[in-house]
Amino acid sequence: MPDKIKYQYIPKAKSLLIIGLAALSVFLTARLWLVHIPNHSFTPYVRARFASTVPDEASDLVRPFRIMQGSGDGYFAVLYRDIRNSAQWFYGEQIITDVLQNGNFIGVTETDMAHVMDAPVLIYQYAFNMRAAVFAEAFGPRMDATLMGNGVSQFNSIAIHPPDGERNTLNIFFIGGAYTWEFVLLNNAPEFHIPSARGEMHRLVFEDDRFISRLTSLSHHPVSFTNPYRDHAGQLNLSHIRGQVSHFFANPATINQGVSAGGVYTFSNLSTVVRYLPWDVIEYTSFRTISRSSPTSLVTDFSAAFAFVVDDPNVRNDFFLAGYEDLGRERVFWFGYTVGNFPIKLTEYWYTGPECANPLVHPIEVTVDNGRVIRYRRIVYNFAPDPGHVSMASLGNGELSFSITGRTQPRNHIALQVVE
Repeated sequence: MPDKIKYQYIPKAKSLLIIGLAALSVFLTARLWLVHIPNHSFTPYVRARFASTVPDEASDLVRPFRIMQGSGDGYFAVLYRDIRNSAQWFYGEQIITDVLQNGNFIGVTETDMAHVMDAPVLIYQYAFNMRAAVFAEAFGPRMDATLMGNGVSQFNSIAIHPPDGERNTLNIFFIGGAYTWEFVLLNNAPEFHIPSARGEMHRLVFEDDRFISRLTSLSHHPVSFTNPYRDHAGQLNLSHIRGQVSHFFANPATINQGVSAGGVYTFSNLSTVVRYLPWDVIEYTSFRTISRSSPTSLVTDFSAAFAFVVDDPNVRNDFFLAGYEDLGRERVFWFGYTVGNFPIKLTEYWYTGPECANPLVHPIEVTVDNGRVIRYRRIVYNFAPDPGHVSMASLGNGELSFSITGRTQPRNHIALQVVE
């Protein structure tokens, strides 16, 4: 019996003990790695840094920054808020997909906005010139023939005339500055009811080639701002900021930290540096080795940039693509914010500190190299309407927005302004 215990049971017990210790080691290591990661999950970290080869949210690339809708009477309602989930964009995506697959080309003409707007219309506007090839790629493979085959190179607006009780056809216009390309869906296009905007408080008219407000005044809730990197006493300190930036690191336990005499708070390890800069800008830089095995498309790079912003827990406003630029092997994407049903606009460049030579031109900037984010800069503030305050804005002809100015901290509240 002793020999049986020695040669049969003891080895089994040792094996079970080794397995148990290995499992405990993995568990404790995971706890150490995840201690500063929100919700104790690797998912946001992985999604933010390693873009899928087939982007899940490519349609966000072609989502407009605003939608105008008019019933044909000269007045337009504007939508900035939550466009991704709006009925107007759900309808627009469906129609655009159908046109790319089955649309019939009518012709190209000099742009005549009066003709576009003399019937009930939905107008999807972009903050930049959208390249037709990129637009079609975001809708799927082999979707570019309809646009590229008919000479559409780029555009900044798409207008749709939904069918009504008097006609069954649907007309869609790709508007690119001086020229407009018109297509038609002949059969079974769904309808979309567009009420008059004449009674809307925030209604616009089209004048001098732009949509403007003719309101002389508007009562509204001003916007308040918060800085999540300041502690409950409103102060900046290493401990609190570290907790807000730890999600940028694969292993927060490896973070080194310090603050310079110039007020720069720095958090780093061998591959990542995150800095809180003096004029309220957070900056992430990655030094990881980048694979050059195959180049990435603009759609894939956008997906990486978009996922990175989505997975930043301190971004709490809706945001939209405001533009992008190709810089050789790198691409830079800029994003703007909306609050309530208005945009947030920078009226000046936003400098990151006294020595800044490369200011922000939009609230968020993301640089992507071969499908991976290598640099991320963002104004730290979040914005929200303050229901406890009411402001009366004195307005003129122009577009309405909540505007902030670089180099200066926002006031306690930001009121609506007209941006010429």
